[in-house]
Amino acid sequence: MQQRCRLFFGADAFGEKLVDEAFAGQAYGSRDVPLSPRGEEQTQAAADALATTSIERVVASPLQRARCLGEAVAACSGAELRIDARLSEVNRGEWQVLERADYQARWDEQAEEYWRDPAHWCGHGGESEAELCERTWAAFEEATDGVARLVVAAHRNVVRSILACALGLPYGQSHALALDPGHGALLKGDHSGWTLVRFGVGPESRP
Repeated sequence: MQQRCRLFFGADAFGEKLVDEAFAGQAYGSRDVPLSPRGEEQTQAAADALATTSIERVVASPLQRARCLGEAVAACSGAELRIDARLSEVNRGEWQVLERADYQARWDEQAEEYWRDPAHWCGHGGESEAELCERTWAAFEEATDGVARLVVAAHRNVVRSILACALGLPYGQSHALALDPGHGALLKGDHSGWTLVRFGVGPESRP
């Protein structure tokens, strides 16, 4: 990245009331689950807030809870839309079908192992943090090529992994950068590196 670049990251609408009720209470990870009517409303509100900025490109996960945000932002702004599978949510392996209470119980059993080696732990049989960061950072670098204003519509763990890589944070510290549903972060960069300008921006704010 040689030129100045401004990026706004939008986290997908996830959670009990924002996805279809058939999936409520599940740790769905990289499974593709549809939005609820409330999730659709929140997604459109986020897109409307972003539509006032001079966006050149929108890059989105193919999973519909993030893709819908990318499509809405592109439609409102007239920006180029790219869908990139490398921005899909983290694969939680055998834990993806679990109810959240069961997921939490397994996490409690594995937490000590995770914190011994946050980069490489994959006790759920899915992706490690290092594997997640490798693919999301590659997608990020490609997405920023040749544009000055970009929106990334992705998922909580995808966004935190990219932000952590951009800011040079260790894997274990990246969890401090986990966004709430439908919220975003503003990142600015130039030849000297990246700076986190805003974090936790809601649909009521303008990036």
